[in-house]
Amino acid sequence: MNDILKNKFTQDILDSIEESKKLGYVPTRFIQMLQAENNDGYALALKIVNKNAQYGLERLWELKRLDLTMEARIIKPEYKALFSDEIRKICERKLKQYGYKGL
Repeated sequence: MNDILKNKFTQDILDSIEESKKLGYVPTRFIQMLQAENNDGYALALKIVNKNAQYGLERLWELKRLDLTMEARIIKPEYKALFSDEIRKICERKLKQYGYKGL
């Protein structure tokens, strides 16, 4: 798999964390999980995308920033080569539940 693209995805995740912090939301548990994966956003995404954890989604929905969710990052066109259609559909379904307009 394309390591450059994986690294770009990880940087995108790190950027979304920083932007979330500026909004007053520190995704502590997500950051801990990312650190447990050696700061590999791609590996973390594969591990947790099927989980029903919704806190981050709900919190970012409240802040009207669903674009900062891991799910929104996964479905970005530039990452299509990294994630299967199944994973992308899971993310789209989750985002749709919160009324995400970027689909």
